[in-house]
Amino acid sequence: MMRRLTARSNRGRLISALVVALLLGYVVQESWAGNPITFDSILFFVIVGVTLGSIYAVAAAGLVVTYTTSGIFNFAQGAIGMLMAFVYWEFKVDFGLNTLLAVALTVLVAAPLFGALVERILMRRMWDAPLVAQLVVTVGLMLAMIGFALKVWDASDPPSITTFFGTDGFSIGTTFMPWYRFITIVGGLIIALALRFVLYRTRLGIAMRAVVDNRELAALNGARPGRVSMFSWALGSSMAAIAGIFLAEELGQLNVQALTLLIIDAFAAAIIGRLKSLPMTYVGGLIIGLSISFQSNFLTWGGRWISAAPAIPTIVLFIALLFIPEARIEGKRTMRSVSARVPTLRRAALGMGAMLAIVVVLGAVFDRQNIRNLDLALCTALIMLSMVPLTGWSGQISLAQITFVGAGTFAIYEWGPDLGSATGLLAAALFTVPFGVLMALPALRLQGLYLALASMAFASMAEIMFFGQPEVFGSSSVRVPPLTMFGWDTSQPFRLLGVDFPADAGLLFMTALAFAVVGMFVVALRRSTFGRRLVAMRDSPAACTTLGVNLLATKVAVFAVSAFMAGLAGAFFGSLLGSASQQDFQVLSGLGYLLLLVVGGVAVVSGALLGGIFLQGFTWLTALFPASTFLSWWAAIGPGLAGIGIGRQPAGIIPTVGEEQRDKAARKRALRVAAADAHAGPDGPTDSPPAPVEPVASSAIPGA
Repeated sequence: MMRRLTARSNRGRLISALVVALLLGYVVQESWAGNPITFDSILFFVIVGVTLGSIYAVAAAGLVVTYTTSGIFNFAQGAIGMLMAFVYWEFKVDFGLNTLLAVALTVLVAAPLFGALVERILMRRMWDAPLVAQLVVTVGLMLAMIGFALKVWDASDPPSITTFFGTDGFSIGTTFMPWYRFITIVGGLIIALALRFVLYRTRLGIAMRAVVDNRELAALNGARPGRVSMFSWALGSSMAAIAGIFLAEELGQLNVQALTLLIIDAFAAAIIGRLKSLPMTYVGGLIIGLSISFQSNFLTWGGRWISAAPAIPTIVLFIALLFIPEARIEGKRTMRSVSARVPTLRRAALGMGAMLAIVVVLGAVFDRQNIRNLDLALCTALIMLSMVPLTGWSGQISLAQITFVGAGTFAIYEWGPDLGSATGLLAAALFTVPFGVLMALPALRLQGLYLALASMAFASMAEIMFFGQPEVFGSSSVRVPPLTMFGWDTSQPFRLLGVDFPADAGLLFMTALAFAVVGMFVVALRRSTFGRRLVAMRDSPAACTTLGVNLLATKVAVFAVSAFMAGLAGAFFGSLLGSASQQDFQVLSGLGYLLLLVVGGVAVVSGALLGGIFLQGFTWLTALFPASTFLSWWAAIGPGLAGIGIGRQPAGIIPTVGEEQRDKAARKRALRVAAADAHAGPDGPTDSPPAPVEPVASSAIPGA
């Protein structure tokens, strides 16, 4: 049986390799620039490619070291490299230090201290947390560092930086090799060899690899898991710092988003190395670097594909994930968690009614700007609500929700004026379903971290291959008309029951009503057989398979349902903004949805509502109090800090608070029962006062 499965898997990989090879050959043929192929042109292509590949390899090596020793994939690796590049610039330019000293202080002092603090304060408590909580903490750290850098250094005027040894270098034939590129190539190779030696030829390296396999067993054999994990994060941060400095030298300036995103592109190199092999990680970095150099020297992109070059690392990541072995069906992993209570339909209806009543009252007292801010919060909550069945119940971590939202926005822009808004909303939701099914295809083979990375690659490719096309949004923004429901323009002011409502209040009410309807649907879905099947699939895929549950069909169905809801949310989102462009649906823009949803409670409807209010509340408060420096900083780093805080409560605010309230109620009931028993005595009631009763621990109360 195993041989048949292995043979089938090998055939699948061979077919995939042939398809990829044919596709790449077609792309090269169609986009060939016609430049002459000479020794000098090939040598220049190799020099640039190996230089970039070394940068990607160093960044990916830090990822591999961190993952193989702590079991946590660090999405903040790019942001750490970006921040350390700015620290290096401060040492070199503002403090006037020698280049070598500035590099040493950054790589050997600032970066290791930062990595050690991150591990000690945040990551140490996360090793047994759910994967979604681990990812959200590192994503929150990334967003916080990006916000911090944008506040400290002027994003509109990125500081420039000189290269190592200026413009000096040497020639290989007629091709000039700058010293900074030579240093990058040699440095990357030395770092790869040194890391390989440390991990496999030293006692510390063996302890680092043992800790991630079994912390308790490693501790019994003399290892100190805390110190080993701290050292690995310090080492990974140093790798990120080196990559950030090398990349800044190559770019010639310090741009916050460029540095962060380009190091994130190193994820593909780490996947090629299967997150454990440093030699293959280095090879993966070279593949990315040589691919970028090849297209810039020998290919030309025009027309609809003029912006395709930045997608090369993402395409490499997606292709690498295609060749990852199919995920094994595993049993339930023991994690610390808090189970969210499923409300009854009656209680959910009461909650939605209360929410609608509050929105109506606020719509009557708010001005137009505050109404738009509240509507944006509800649109965001509706987007997050679409992720509750997908991530909260079934455990399918998707970073591509922003793509579904963008598809819904495009649909309402394209067909809303012709079909009418009511039919256009349905068309937007239905149009997004194929995107969800397409995203479900990798989920049939991948799970956990690999699925999250595949969804991120899917969203990055959709940004260029779909939203960037002239038939969709192109390079400019398009105007999305306001919703008109049965002849009623929801963007205009109106009078109802003697109360004057300002402009856009109608759209606010429609968004709130949509959230209430979809929220009730989600609660009913959770109480249905399908909802229980999703939770069972998350908890134990092996048990579901044993009981005959079709996991493939279930995954496709939940992605389709999630995309349907996200497309509906995208229609409201686009109508509120009034315009849409390719930049509105970048992958980084969608990370905040998952982050604040997990903060509120990833498995409950109220968690989505709270997350939407939190995410938009940061900028809302800044608009209300523009002179407040504290709120300005809070708007920049607040969402990231909120994500970081989930490390203390991985279940989210709503489930955790609910659990605490149930524990408190159970303790009070136990105290009342104990007091009544003591007052009654062995022979029945007595007039004597009851004896003092010690508090009862919640763990001792059945059902607490």
